[in-house]
Amino acid sequence: MEEIIKVENLCKVYKIYTKPLDRLRSLLMKDAPGELYAALDNISFTVRKGETVGIIGENGAGKSTLLKIISGVLTPTSGEIAVNGRVLSILELGVGLHPEFTGRENIFFYGDILSFGRDFIRSKLDEIVEFSELGDFIDKPIKTYSSGMVMRLAFSIVSSFEPDVLILDEVLAVGDMHFQKKSLNKIVSFKNNGRTILFCSHDTYSIRMVCDRTIWLKNGTITQIGDTDKVVAEYESYQLKKDEQTIAVDTIAGSVLIKSLKVINTNPIRTGDNIVLEVETETVKDLPYHIMVSLKLKEGRGVFVTGSHFKSGIGALRKSNKIRIVFHDVPLTGIGYYFHVRIFDENGIILYNERVSQNFDVILEETDEQILTKYICRIKNSWEIV
Repeated sequence: MEEIIKVENLCKVYKIYTKPLDRLRSLLMKDAPGELYAALDNISFTVRKGETVGIIGENGAGKSTLLKIISGVLTPTSGEIAVNGRVLSILELGVGLHPEFTGRENIFFYGDILSFGRDFIRSKLDEIVEFSELGDFIDKPIKTYSSGMVMRLAFSIVSSFEPDVLILDEVLAVGDMHFQKKSLNKIVSFKNNGRTILFCSHDTYSIRMVCDRTIWLKNGTITQIGDTDKVVAEYESYQLKKDEQTIAVDTIAGSVLIKSLKVINTNPIRTGDNIVLEVETETVKDLPYHIMVSLKLKEGRGVFVTGSHFKSGIGALRKSNKIRIVFHDVPLTGIGYYFHVRIFDENGIILYNERVSQNFDVILEETDEQILTKYICRIKNSWEIV
């Protein structure tokens, strides 16, 4: 398949100045004192035409810098980059839009910057206005817009102009849930039409939904590149280990500790199995306490599922205990679950301790459509025509 983006040995180095005088000297002499910081260090990869590639990593990993270079906003310090086709991007909130212009005027302004003809822009106008759902605000200056409204307008413009390569940097991070879902559907439609997408997001669920391959950046270098599910799973496992360390250090010191926490099922766990969680507590003081359990995905999203204070629970506990919690006929499917257990005082106000379990996967063995593996729950159902 044809390569549409090729990046070879790409580096972006900034010089950081500790004193304002050093910055002034840098304007006059090349060897002015300063510390070198490599935002990108020897990055190489290719993107094929029609491919959707995700870019993940922590803040400061170099994601936005990379996308800006591919978009032509920044120039690299060294290395080569080739892009075959028109590139449109949403990089930072409001870039390419004029705050004094109305939303409608900004549609033409943005199109003019990209050298689109006025007839073409007019042909897209109704589509952009309708998709943005800005109503009467489309004729008001965008300096009066919220951040979510600005993103609505920017995404509506860029996606409607149908570029060969669409670059999106955290476009789902702002705005309401309705427009986030609408935007994600638009991205999927764009992908299905054979367009090329670079999609940067902290939402690994969205990355999994739309990306064929994913690049994991860390400290300006590529840690891993390949199949999205594999790369995202490795990244989430890395994040989870960091969370465990944070919890161990930052938890409020209390009177009850979680001595051990583990899922004791024999692998593999299958959809519909019982899942057994074992919690061992150790008390420092003889005070009543409650255990509360949440089920989460690796990226941290989840739901509160049970607590010792529930009717199905065992009530307030005292002293050290080993508790076994059985979740019956669990309808989960997919990879990357874990339990997050917290111990509170009797009133549920003071957090004594918290801990996360090891990761576990749930296998769906039935021959359903492959897309089911993208979801997290399998609910039994039957169909009939009535």
